[in-house]
Amino acid sequence: MIETERTQSPYFKALACSAVAFALAVLALFLGYTLPSFKTDAEAISQLLALVLVPGLIVGLLAKKSTKAWPLWLIICAYIVILIAVTVAHEFTAPMRG
Repeated sequence: MIETERTQSPYFKALACSAVAFALAVLALFLGYTLPSFKTDAEAISQLLALVLVPGLIVGLLAKKSTKAWPLWLIICAYIVILIAVTVAHEFTAPMRG
């Protein structure tokens, strides 16, 4: 049987990216920068939490299922790309949510 090298703690690393992104997003929110679809601060905090957790879970799953070990820079880059995609999708679907 062939042994494959796996990424050590992929979910921890990806969710650490989520924590950093959430902290930066909350800081930006308190400084007055926000996404156009956010109407109140309470709504913004809950949606920001969901926006940063989804890419972390996706990247963690991708890194865990990969047959090769993912270096930290690849986890961070993949997180940023997926975060941008999720945020763009969130903003495009905002008018449909009301």
